[in-house]
Amino acid sequence: MDSTNTNTKEQENGLDIRDVANFIFGKIWIVILAMACAAVVAIIFTSTITPTYKSRSTLFITNTQDSISSSQTVSDWTIGRQLATTSPELVTEVFCDKVAEKLNQDLTFVAKYGEITGKRLLSYINVSSDAETCMVTFTVTTTNPEYSKILADEVTSYFGVYINDFMKSDSIRTMQAKLGEVNPNPSNIHTVRNAALAAIIGAIVAAAILVIIFMFDDKIKTADDIERYLKV
Repeated sequence: MDSTNTNTKEQENGLDIRDVANFIFGKIWIVILAMACAAVVAIIFTSTITPTYKSRSTLFITNTQDSISSSQTVSDWTIGRQLATTSPELVTEVFCDKVAEKLNQDLTFVAKYGEITGKRLLSYINVSSDAETCMVTFTVTTTNPEYSKILADEVTSYFGVYINDFMKSDSIRTMQAKLGEVNPNPSNIHTVRNAALAAIIGAIVAAAILVIIFMFDDKIKTADDIERYLKV
């Protein structure tokens, strides 16, 4: 056989999956080491991330002169759905400025958390709506779980007043369907998941490198290799 026509076992006789598996199994410690190193790196990286905490508060919106009840008409529900759909667009810096002004008047709040600007408050808020149920959910994310809850509740509470002022109406009724919660678990820290994913990636990379090493290793190690190369 002219060895200049090929550089790998795969080119000569095809890649023997069993040989590859045996080779990797013989170097399994390398795979395990790669998994461990990748997992440790992921854990260290995750530990450097500043934890953030979410708090969600939900508001029910409808259009009726009476209090929210089962006596609502189809028109009330239709307008409520429309208001819920457009609500995220109303949460602007102007709205947040008004909420921030109200919060900054609370000396206890300012003493504990400091003053807040509308621009900064807006950066903490994410608004989603469900037109079918006329529900609007305000999600506030900060680095303090109690702070997140206070802001979520305050934003939701003031939104009912703001939407009437914005629409120049006094017929819009809102009800806080769910208060914000103090969630002690960070929303952006997933140490176990990150470590597991890193370990899997480490194993795949290590195995791929071993396969490449095996493919380009054309040294004769066994009698089977002699038969394969000489075709006897």
